[in-house]
Amino acid sequence: MKQHWQAKLATLAVGALLGVVGTAYAKSLPAYDTTKATAQAQTFEARGVHSEASLPAAYQSYATTVTTEVRDYHEGFTFTVPWRLTNGRYESQGKEDGSTERGYFFNLAESSIAEPFLVSFTKRDNIVTGNVSLADWNSTWYNEPVADMTKDRYLTLWRENRPDLKGYVLDGDLFDYKGATTARWDSFVRSDAGETGSTFFDAEFIMAQDPTQRYTLTMMYPSKYTDYMTQGIVKTIVPSFKLLKEKYRNVGDLVLNDEISFVKPKGFKVLTKGNTGAVLSKDSYRIEVGLFPMEKTVTLDSTTAYPTMTARQEMADYYVEELVNNYGATIEVYKTLIDNHNTGSLIAGTLQRGDSSAIKFASYITLTDKGQAVVARVMTPDNGQPLDELMKLVEGVRIQHKGLMTSGTIVL
Repeated sequence: MKQHWQAKLATLAVGALLGVVGTAYAKSLPAYDTTKATAQAQTFEARGVHSEASLPAAYQSYATTVTTEVRDYHEGFTFTVPWRLTNGRYESQGKEDGSTERGYFFNLAESSIAEPFLVSFTKRDNIVTGNVSLADWNSTWYNEPVADMTKDRYLTLWRENRPDLKGYVLDGDLFDYKGATTARWDSFVRSDAGETGSTFFDAEFIMAQDPTQRYTLTMMYPSKYTDYMTQGIVKTIVPSFKLLKEKYRNVGDLVLNDEISFVKPKGFKVLTKGNTGAVLSKDSYRIEVGLFPMEKTVTLDSTTAYPTMTARQEMADYYVEELVNNYGATIEVYKTLIDNHNTGSLIAGTLQRGDSSAIKFASYITLTDKGQAVVARVMTPDNGQPLDELMKLVEGVRIQHKGLMTSGTIVL
């Protein structure tokens, strides 16, 4: 297994050395200082464009910490990022070695500083070079077996084979990961950058069930946020990655019109149905799905007239504001879900209606290609139901997007 990042990455400005810590699932992943991570989170500058103006005062933290979950059933993998992302796109592109790379590219929301916040997660054909088997290729690092390889030896081989990284402080190691033949992480930082530059980080997985592919997380971020970023990598992104075998339904079995449909949860009966909405029920559960009138509207992309990821998040922020201000909702979960290139938001919590008992709810909100809000919402008396179960009931909204695609790039 050879380090495949090209020399051009060595030009990145970087500025902090990542340490090492053992975890329950890893020999060696980068360390972070929890106290520093907490302090850095308070000054974090990547946030939603309009979020602070839209979100209620009690939920301002969602301007930066909206979890983003990506599920790609076609490419067969999923991962979760613990921050608000924007400018999302899916790309498929050929590489110089004849391989094809497919995956997701984002910015971490909008930053007021010059250094980039970038994150990507991709899969790429695992091209074997030389007269070796795929099994040997996947279990070696620069032609040496990775079994029992020490961190020092790992880094020595990297330095010896990457002279273009002279002048950078390198760190990295192999680590154990469930289902992986080999997993490793690397970071490199300029020796003289201090905390004024950026840090480059990547983690690569070769999975036993898919040995002909390499799955790679890549990040670049301002070094002054190193502990906060590392905390998110170690606690959320790395453990969230897994392969998917499930199939995805592009059109639901409850069709409202040519654009909107819904995957009806098992056991639910349709009470009413029209071109713009439907009501379903099962026991104490009630689901309403369809076009949802909002007091506010979002601006579509000026060049494409298409609702981008940022617009969808903006509408979700407005929806949170409406739930809190108009319905007295307590929001316990708010996250972005990218389901086979379809971007929406999941919001869940409780509603208090007068003196009556609390109502649990979960909502999924997205936009049609014309920017109209579509919502699926389930409500039921609070009997201790896990919110994750409620959110699964409303994830089935399907919008037939015309989409925005250019040269292999799909705008999310």
